[in-house]
Amino acid sequence: MLNKMSVINAIINPVTRPELYFELQLQQQTFQCQQVLRDLPGRRLVIKALDSAGKAVIIKLFASEGKAQKDFQREIQGINAVKDSEVNTPALLATVKEAHGSALIYQFIENSQRFQLGDSSPERLKLLSTLMLTLHLDGLYQDDIHLDNLLLNGHQLVLLDLGSVKQSNDGKALDKDTSLTNLARLIAQFSLQEHMTLKPLIEMYYHGRGWEYTEDEQQQFTTRLEKVWQKRKSQYLKKCFRPCTMTFYQQNFRWQVAAKREFWQQSQIQSVDDIEALFTDAQILKAGNTATVIRTQMGGLDVVIKRYNIKSLGHALSRCWRPSRAAISWRNANLLMFMGIPTTMPLAFIEQRFGPLRRIAYFISEYREAEELLDVYQQRMPIESEVHQIQNIFAGLEIAQLGHGDMKAQNLLLDTQGKVWLIDLDAMREYTNKKQAVMANVQDKKRFLKNWENPELEAFFRVMLQRQKIRL
Repeated sequence: MLNKMSVINAIINPVTRPELYFELQLQQQTFQCQQVLRDLPGRRLVIKALDSAGKAVIIKLFASEGKAQKDFQREIQGINAVKDSEVNTPALLATVKEAHGSALIYQFIENSQRFQLGDSSPERLKLLSTLMLTLHLDGLYQDDIHLDNLLLNGHQLVLLDLGSVKQSNDGKALDKDTSLTNLARLIAQFSLQEHMTLKPLIEMYYHGRGWEYTEDEQQQFTTRLEKVWQKRKSQYLKKCFRPCTMTFYQQNFRWQVAAKREFWQQSQIQSVDDIEALFTDAQILKAGNTATVIRTQMGGLDVVIKRYNIKSLGHALSRCWRPSRAAISWRNANLLMFMGIPTTMPLAFIEQRFGPLRRIAYFISEYREAEELLDVYQQRMPIESEVHQIQNIFAGLEIAQLGHGDMKAQNLLLDTQGKVWLIDLDAMREYTNKKQAVMANVQDKKRFLKNWENPELEAFFRVMLQRQKIRL
């Protein structure tokens, strides 16, 4: 066991942290730490553990210096702010304040799950509306509201992360501007395609506050939501290129790496040579001059690695100053996941570097057992569920103002569970100009229609795409 006097700081530090499972002693109690839930290296760590009686708890550890103690004080203030409210929160079991770090021990909420709309939308929309009304009428709001901070426990919503709970100075109901901005932040956590489903939530909220939901109010709220959504998207994409709980990031003279943190820790990759060695005995999925694609194992996962090759000196000179296609694929794959458009899980990108100059680059994603749509539909016609998914992909790209750039049927996969996935994202582009976005969407659809030599199939897909009211 670690030295008791330094245990909190030592466990928060990734360098000195013992491997799971390890023991943690707080206030003469011993906890068996089983799972890291959130890791802000050197600052804060959230762990699921078992107490001495075998009951599950959540332990939040805060380092003794810097911003961590401000985080700790904010959490205490948030706990005090909601204690007289009817909002459901996990019970605080103990508070620990030591010279070498602080801790909060919470009840673990059994049989709970991260909130999502699911099939019971009306009931769950009412839960969301009730939560927001309860907070706002008590003069409270969660500044960092997102779905990971909302647990669905039976027919109740439980609010987490009390450190981001703010309280109005006078304790009265929140003013309209603050209230609606906070409501917009909540709705912005859902995919663009879910926003229409959430319209009744807005109406319920307005009714609960005694405000009229006029056409003018609807337009103002839509404008507010768009602004909040764009800000959230920008912040999310920045997290894909900097160290955070979600992302491992490193840039030095030899390479640039961004990866899902847990994947990178398990992969144990130390250099570009380690990645290149995987190509020796791997299954080759594509061998081309521009790119080589393999299937292999990394960190206990079945993965696809796409290596973007350098064909010549001229090609190297043309690519070395620009973001690599691996970095573009990483950004775009994360963007699609953020948008709720199905693509295979992005795991990492790696650029070989010579200082600021980029060389060979690699994009790593999760492997899915799947067939290309081109092969599938040469054998049979599409079924209804597949058609619906393809329509949703095109609709999602249109709503998000994205052009895929190479929408051939080989870049749409159908897996063994009947789910359609969009891949090959290095040509995908996001448009700020709506007219350009519409034209890019039209080009994607035309490229998709060129796949089908069977006139019956081409006509079938043409009708399907024209239902979206874009002329082809």
